[in-house]
Amino acid sequence: MAAFAGQSGNEAVAIDSPALGNVQALRPIRSVLSPRDFRRLQELRRQCAAIEGGVFPLLSHLIRAKLQDAQVLYPAEEGGPIATLGSCVTFSIRGTAPLSRTLSDEGFAQDQAGIPIKTFLGVTLLGMTVGQRVPLLNADGTTEALELVAIPQQVEPR
Repeated sequence: MAAFAGQSGNEAVAIDSPALGNVQALRPIRSVLSPRDFRRLQELRRQCAAIEGGVFPLLSHLIRAKLQDAQVLYPAEEGGPIATLGSCVTFSIRGTAPLSRTLSDEGFAQDQAGIPIKTFLGVTLLGMTVGQRVPLLNADGTTEALELVAIPQQVEPR
C-alpha cells in the first residue's frame, strides 16, 4: 500500500496499487490537445515519473493514458472550443454548482483563480470540449463525474 496526497495535495490518503488500474478503466480518454499542451503534458509526465511516492505515480499514469488517447489539434484545424492551457473554464463536479477557473501551469493546489495542470482536475480538464462529461480520477483511485459546462475565455491552441 502506498500513501498518496489527497485532492488538496496536503492530506495523505492510503491507496492500493490497483488504483493505477483505475486509469485503464477510464480509457479511452477522449481529448483534443494543442501541440503546446501535448508537449507540456509530456514534460509533466516525465517530471511525475521521476518522483517516487506521493500522488505522482498515479498522476503520471493518468497523463500517459491521456497522451496516448489524445487527438492533437493544429492551429489551422477547426476544433471548436477546447480547454487549453490559460483558458478560463466552467465545470461541475458531481452535478454541483458550476465553478469557473483558469487552467494554469503554476502551483500544485487549486485556488480561487486557477487550476494547475499538475493536479488530477487540471490534467482531466485540459483538452475537454464543452458539454463533455468524463470521470474525474481522485488521488485515492475513486472517480467522480466531471462536466465541462463552458469556456468563457479560450486561449487559442498553438
